[in-house]
Amino acid sequence: MKKKIKNVVIEEKFKIPQIDLKHYDGLKKNKPNFERTIAASPYFGSKVKDKILVPDTKGKVDVDKGYDAFRPKDEKHISDEELIAKYGTKYYDFKILNEKKRKEVLGVNYEEPKKVEEETVTEDDELSFRTVKEEPYQSQIYYRDKVEEDDEEYINKEPKYVNTYNQVESKEYELPEDKSEVKLDLGLVDELFEEQSNEEVKEYELPPLTIFKHADVSEDEVPEWIIEKKEIINKLLQDFDIEGEVVNYVKGPAFTRYEIMLQSGVKVNKVSSLYDNFQMELGAKSIRILAPIPGKKTVGIEVPNDKTETVYFGDIINDKFVNDNKPLRVALGKNIDGETIYKAIDDMPHLLVGGATKSGKSVCINTILISLLVKNKPSDLKLILIDPKKVEMSFYEELPHLVTPVINDPQMASVGLKWAVDEMERRYDDLAKAHVRNIEDYNRKAKLNQALKPMPYIVIIIDELADLMMTCSSDVEDSIKRITQKARAAGIHLIVATQRPSVQIVSGNIKANIPSRISFKVASFVDSNTILDEAGAETLLGRGDMLIKDNDQPERVQGAYISDDEISAVCDFIRDECEPQYIFTHDDLKKQIEEVRETRDLGLQEAESTIYEVAKFCIMEGGASINGIQNNFGFGFNRAQRIVTLLEQRHILGPKTGSTKGREVLITLSDLNNMFGKSNEEDL
Repeated sequence: MKKKIKNVVIEEKFKIPQIDLKHYDGLKKNKPNFERTIAASPYFGSKVKDKILVPDTKGKVDVDKGYDAFRPKDEKHISDEELIAKYGTKYYDFKILNEKKRKEVLGVNYEEPKKVEEETVTEDDELSFRTVKEEPYQSQIYYRDKVEEDDEEYINKEPKYVNTYNQVESKEYELPEDKSEVKLDLGLVDELFEEQSNEEVKEYELPPLTIFKHADVSEDEVPEWIIEKKEIINKLLQDFDIEGEVVNYVKGPAFTRYEIMLQSGVKVNKVSSLYDNFQMELGAKSIRILAPIPGKKTVGIEVPNDKTETVYFGDIINDKFVNDNKPLRVALGKNIDGETIYKAIDDMPHLLVGGATKSGKSVCINTILISLLVKNKPSDLKLILIDPKKVEMSFYEELPHLVTPVINDPQMASVGLKWAVDEMERRYDDLAKAHVRNIEDYNRKAKLNQALKPMPYIVIIIDELADLMMTCSSDVEDSIKRITQKARAAGIHLIVATQRPSVQIVSGNIKANIPSRISFKVASFVDSNTILDEAGAETLLGRGDMLIKDNDQPERVQGAYISDDEISAVCDFIRDECEPQYIFTHDDLKKQIEEVRETRDLGLQEAESTIYEVAKFCIMEGGASINGIQNNFGFGFNRAQRIVTLLEQRHILGPKTGSTKGREVLITLSDLNNMFGKSNEEDL
């Protein structure tokens, strides 16, 4: 449908668009809160080279003088009165130009174009002429088909062409003879319509950091109890004739470390042997002695503070953390020097977290999860959350980052881990085909090659390993070993947490493949040795006090606290941004469990040919023993015992008598052949 364009009314009063300083940050960071506007040009023409001169937009100059950037040199700083007297308006250079004025200004000599019929445009073309809604001004500069110098007939004729934002140089201007060759140069208008169309498809937005609470600014004054405890330590050293004194102390959020400088020749273990005396004199629940402090020439005594300061999650994350281009970097807490501790999961590459009840283990898992969610889109990160307790990870239900809904059933968890193993193998096949070594190189290559589909990182978090190991230990342990052995290059990482760090739960095979550990307060030295391979975790204070070991020496950190309200706010924001995008559901897991169960049941049903061969062997031997069947057929003990039980149920073998000769054979070879439909000639 063709439609004529109505006359465009140009208002003389308009303003040059300026940059809103409130949104200047948005302009620098290329965020959508800064909207471009169409700037006006004093001249027009499809053959004119753009040459933009931008005036001062900081509001420090006079607005009228700001227009001098668009005026000829000889007409700058002319008074308003002179401009009005000469041109009729002080903004003369932004008036609509007719051909006569245009010729005077540009000094262009050109041949008059041939007169053409009034042109019509389609409705789609008309759309490109419209000004974007809610723009700060509306202005169009246009030419006409034919305008003679003194001909008033064409002054108000319909426009044929809209052009915006062009600065003109003095050059010859020619219109093409064939009007059909004139093409619309939409420029910024086209970009604005493209942005407007993109807004219809909502882009994923990361959660704002304003959700998180910050701690009140603490005073820098040294508390009296720090000086008192310093004197107690010095006095105790004198009482036991240890030549040394406290030369420095560092106050952390939960404890203070006093540094003792010993005289030359004094044994360091003398200080360590006074552990109980220090704890009694200082009146502390527990202390920790570093003899010596790694990298220093002093012995450290870490004493709990009389007043513990909470490290809030909002204090350890910022815009720099979110935009650091390290998708798997997480914020954990602060060390004794007040420095924020960040750890990259892909560098670990797997993590074991252990700690007693109410030691801060679950809060640590939440800080890791929220750190990942505030900086990763669903297309960049996928999560598999396993929560046998059913309450710790209920906040994260229906998130678009989840591969499957939060898993609560141990058998489903076993199948989910097997899926991760299969996904790991599939990814390695893709890496091999792309001739790359890891997921980072693959995704970098995928940006240049559209045939390759980018791989998201997959992080698997198990909140309580003990329950899985009690229910289906063999399957879970096998999957964990496979993932921890070689899943790093495929972008799959595992975080395992448990409140029961015993050797039955955290086996040697699991520990050997998980080099990075985090230990909260545990009950005994044995548990600390299970997690960290050394003592120290049993002397922690609890409530977020942790030891992080990803190298030779563990580092003590006060974990950050994040409230349930903050977790809910982040998850609600993400759910509003995007719907869940599950790869498989719990129903799929249940079907897989049934298939595994059926396969396992079929495995328990021995083939008739196998039973016949074993029975024949027993008849020829004159007796039946499990060891004899194992050695002759290469079966395992359980299978051999199961076959003997089947032979007993079929009355081929007698019951167990306790005799060393084994079970009695009750039938002959001929009877066996008749039972299984075999011919006696086959045995000849």
